[in-house]
Amino acid sequence: MSRIAVIGGGLTGLTAAYYLSQAKPDWQIDVFEQENRFGGKIKTKRVDGYVVEVGPDSYLARKQSMTDLINELGLGDTIVTNATGQAFIYDRGAMYPLPGGAIVGIPTEFVPFAKSTLLSWPGKIRAMQDYFKSPYPTEGDVSIGDFFKYHLGQEMMDKLIEPLLSGIYGGDIYELSLDATFPEFHSLERKHGNMVKGMLAARKQRASSHIKPSGQFRQLTGGLESIIDALVGQMPANVTLHKSTPVTSIEKTKQGYVLGGTVKSPYNEVIITTPPQSYQAWFSEDKKFSELMNMDLSSCAIAVMAFDRANFDASLDGTGFVITRKSETPLTACTYITAKWPQTTPQDKVVLRVFMGKPGDDTVQRFNEDELKALAIREIQRIMKFTATPIWVELTRLNKSMPQYKVGHRDLIGRLRDYAAKAYPGLHMIGTPFDGVGMPDGVRQAHELVQHMVNER
Repeated sequence: MSRIAVIGGGLTGLTAAYYLSQAKPDWQIDVFEQENRFGGKIKTKRVDGYVVEVGPDSYLARKQSMTDLINELGLGDTIVTNATGQAFIYDRGAMYPLPGGAIVGIPTEFVPFAKSTLLSWPGKIRAMQDYFKSPYPTEGDVSIGDFFKYHLGQEMMDKLIEPLLSGIYGGDIYELSLDATFPEFHSLERKHGNMVKGMLAARKQRASSHIKPSGQFRQLTGGLESIIDALVGQMPANVTLHKSTPVTSIEKTKQGYVLGGTVKSPYNEVIITTPPQSYQAWFSEDKKFSELMNMDLSSCAIAVMAFDRANFDASLDGTGFVITRKSETPLTACTYITAKWPQTTPQDKVVLRVFMGKPGDDTVQRFNEDELKALAIREIQRIMKFTATPIWVELTRLNKSMPQYKVGHRDLIGRLRDYAAKAYPGLHMIGTPFDGVGMPDGVRQAHELVQHMVNER
């Protein structure tokens, strides 16, 4: 009988254990989580009629792996798609509507783009010139920033592309790898010659499919933590879940792998699903892991705040806004949860979700929790021009939590996995340091790994 250890009890680790235990019911699987709860960053505030996320708040509908898991867990009838509405860009003291027809800031309709007051006419003309440009001159990987600046110009980068894309990874888009983050844009450009032609073709294809526009994101009526609850509750009998059990070392022996801080009998294989800095405790002597262990990590904080609707003295047009990097504020975005996810909030309340943490700004690390709450309230009042004070504020600080996929990331991960396959047979590494930072990416990686492990036997 094979014994498998899964290190990390977040969504990726639990999904790996769930799928593997179903495929191999005769294998013994142990999941080790150092915290006293499962779920990692996923956490739902359920109290007094609120079902509000204080960690990740949704997932991309087009990433089918997450929906497949939810359906398998019997939660498919609880899936909710976000309400759509006007989104805004806040730029140095003023709020501007996101141009209609834009896909992540890239224009696909001339009239709404031409009418936009966010961009100057020189900036608009520079962006439209991409229709006549050739593909980016370098064949290999390139930064997101350099790629889009080449195609659409600096003003488009500063006022549209950067605020819309950088928030996903919380990093400097002039350092982040295009091929590791948004490879579809590289594919569109190569196929159609430039970005504008590629996006126009994508829009035409979508229109010809007669698919009506709808929300891009999904949630569950019980909150995302209901997925974790279901995984834990429906975990097959051949899986043992261990909370408050940090793995202090990983020792490779002739019999397999022995994990420090856990049961001493060896495991045939080990699946690691934890952040890159955790590898320091296990492989500090192995220089081949140094690039992984020293991977740059960005920080952010999320302040979720509730108000009495009767006292809330600001307009809530649309679903929220993102903030340009040159605006003088540590805030990066705000979502109107009440508008985007109306089922999460009592009707007589307003809930805002405020994001902090720009590249090069150490506010999240430097301020304590109370200071960050006060800062978030003060800044969102100033930007949205209201005076109402919140009933409650829930702060989540994600300090050095988001791996930065620098240019060349895919090559780095390929080299590391090739080395590990030879030096540490039976050791598997998945999760945010490797192939996608979103929840569906973790689920996909877990499913693909299980298929690989099953086929190898």
